[in-house]
Amino acid sequence: MKKLNQRLFVLSCSALLILCYVNSGCNKDEKQKQVTENKTDSIKSENLTNSSVDSPGKQLFYMKSNQNNIACADCHSDGTNTGKGLTKYFSGIAGADKRVSAYHGRFTGEEVAKNAGGATVCWESYLKMKTPMTEEQIKSLNDFYSSLATNNSPSEVKYETISLPVKDKAKLKTEQNAVMKLTGDASKGETTFNNACGFCHGQNSTIKKIPDLFDEFEGNVKSITYNVRFGDGAMPFFKNSVLSEQDIADISAYIMKKNGK
Repeated sequence: MKKLNQRLFVLSCSALLILCYVNSGCNKDEKQKQVTENKTDSIKSENLTNSSVDSPGKQLFYMKSNQNNIACADCHSDGTNTGKGLTKYFSGIAGADKRVSAYHGRFTGEEVAKNAGGATVCWESYLKMKTPMTEEQIKSLNDFYSSLATNNSPSEVKYETISLPVKDKAKLKTEQNAVMKLTGDASKGETTFNNACGFCHGQNSTIKKIPDLFDEFEGNVKSITYNVRFGDGAMPFFKNSVLSEQDIADISAYIMKKNGK
């Protein structure tokens, strides 16, 4: 009997040890599972915290117009979209709300911020929006400009243009005559066209309501020069420092060649 009791005691202890071991393993697995879940939740939380939630101003800057599918970000740079070809032809937006003037002196002082650095003009002239920008939209853009500002942000961006503040038709005529005297290089013109014009007029363009320059084009060097220097509708003007007279002659030669002229 004594030996039986001893055996039972040993068996009980063994069973208890086994149970403790199993429970320990389970607890270990459970703890490991909990640690993993905690890490996963932590990663999710970190990603959520670090995820780039666009500000209202940035959303507005990248928003495509439902009128012609053009966005502010198609022409102007916030520092991250320089891959868009047109951004090298037009001013960036960092600190634009604090500039001394905007739109070639059309807005100065407090009027710069009140017009979101001139965006109110682009809003209606180029994006073709039916209603003016609201005060809330203007503030959102200004906040976005400010968030991008650095010590190197320009306090003023001056355009050497015959388009602003008013269209100088006398100077246009002089430039048209100068361009027509130049010999255009169609090969160079194709490259320049793709860089400066292709976003809207290229074969893969997604911009709406624009003329096809390669389908029964009735223009000439004079009309091309006019549109480049003055702009036309949703088309912006290009200042001389980014598209020279020779560039216009080259682009014209390319367009004429493509149209069999």
